[in-house]
Amino acid sequence: MKRKIDIVRAINTFRLVVEYGSFSKAADHLSVVVSAVSRQVSDLEQHFGCQLLYRTTRAMSLTAEGEYYLEEFTELVNRLDMLEHQAEINQKAITGHIRMTAPPDAEELGITRLVSEFMIKNPGVKVTIMLLNRYVNLVEEGIDLAVRVHELSDSRLVARQFSQLNVLYVASPAYLAKHGTPKHPRELSEHNCVIDSSIRKPGRWRYYEGELEKHVNVMGQIEVNYGNIAADYSADGLGIAFLPDFLVRRYLNTGKLVPILESFQIPSAPVSLVYPANRIKNPALSELVRYLINNAP
Repeated sequence: MKRKIDIVRAINTFRLVVEYGSFSKAADHLSVVVSAVSRQVSDLEQHFGCQLLYRTTRAMSLTAEGEYYLEEFTELVNRLDMLEHQAEINQKAITGHIRMTAPPDAEELGITRLVSEFMIKNPGVKVTIMLLNRYVNLVEEGIDLAVRVHELSDSRLVARQFSQLNVLYVASPAYLAKHGTPKHPRELSEHNCVIDSSIRKPGRWRYYEGELEKHVNVMGQIEVNYGNIAADYSADGLGIAFLPDFLVRRYLNTGKLVPILESFQIPSAPVSLVYPANRIKNPALSELVRYLINNAP
């Protein structure tokens, strides 16, 4: 019969030995004698019936089984940490007020649904959501959290990636049948384009040729500052649109819109949760960010 051991303690000791590359350094970290560390690793090897480490007087390295179990142990320890953290949350109700801002189309990203789920689990939290089509200075305007679709440039802010999106050139089959399909983005200047005025440079669309970013100036019969409506107009046949994939997905699925100029598509862009560095000390904000990241679609 195998001798009972403290499996979690032995796993953590083994991981420390691997991290430090030394039994003695792991022992120093744990404030125990080297023989105690060696015994725990040996117990772990006996428990799983394999050799985890090659040991010589000069060196130590992982065996093939050791590499496998190290990865599995790490996943197990991380899972245990998450369960312990969740237990702490369950034992201590989270309260507070979070002011956040997001683009008007945030529901298409799943953000508003996840906020609703979070509030059901945490009834002591109050959330004020402002759906805005403008740049918001979080520090000056007292905002705790923002959803942004571009790279972080302010060193006072922290960004955690929520998801990624692709921006697509799309048009309706009816429009393309009547006006032709452009073969190169330069031809967009000769087409009727549906302009989304909520982006920074509405009439100047980006594309990639090889590894170079280029631009084309476009014009259109209609301009609107709401991406969902721009998608609707393009699906109605009013012109070519340049929109995030989550805004046109429903029309792509039904065939009312089709992608064009795919070989010139720009790289995917991060959708980030952005907050002032000093605000993460707010327990409600910390848990909301954690929940959104862990449940991102």
